[in-house]
Amino acid sequence: MNDQKTIADLKIRNESAYKVLYQFYFPVVERLVIKNSGTKDDAKDIFQESLLVLMEKVNKADFQLTSSLKTYLFAIAQNLWLKKLREEKLVFVNEGTYAQDWEMTAESIDNEQDKKEEQIQSLFKKITIRCQEILQAIFYLNEPMQNLMQKMGWKNKHTADNQKYKCIQQMKNNAEK
Repeated sequence: MNDQKTIADLKIRNESAYKVLYQFYFPVVERLVIKNSGTKDDAKDIFQESLLVLMEKVNKADFQLTSSLKTYLFAIAQNLWLKKLREEKLVFVNEGTYAQDWEMTAESIDNEQDKKEEQIQSLFKKITIRCQEILQAIFYLNEPMQNLMQKMGWKNKHTADNQKYKCIQQMKNNAEK
């Protein structure tokens, strides 16, 4: 996943950028909120607010991303959640200690995500080139199945679904080895 491409897509309000953010970053924010006295609904609210702040920031002419997009969005979410906890008088913390804890949490989440991505890339390299093309088009490029059917020369959706299934099975079989 490319942060700069995601930001460019956000600027033009490309729906696929929002899907990427929800898929990869919402679970991290959800864990943060639930771990700190919140609910799933709170997590959804905080994530929505974080996206609004992010959209406001990326549309400024002087915006520069100085960390990973995940870390940046996580920082927005943590600040919004901390603000909400303070407003509801649910937390009293030493700001310095709290900020250090958050930095360590964001870093460990980044490391965890990096390890997962490395594992996926390793498995990805073990499948056929054709399956690499298919899965990349579906999961990374979010290419509509109809376009992929034409590109690959498949006659119907059943064939497309069958090919997708076979490629996913290749990945699973390699993961089990």
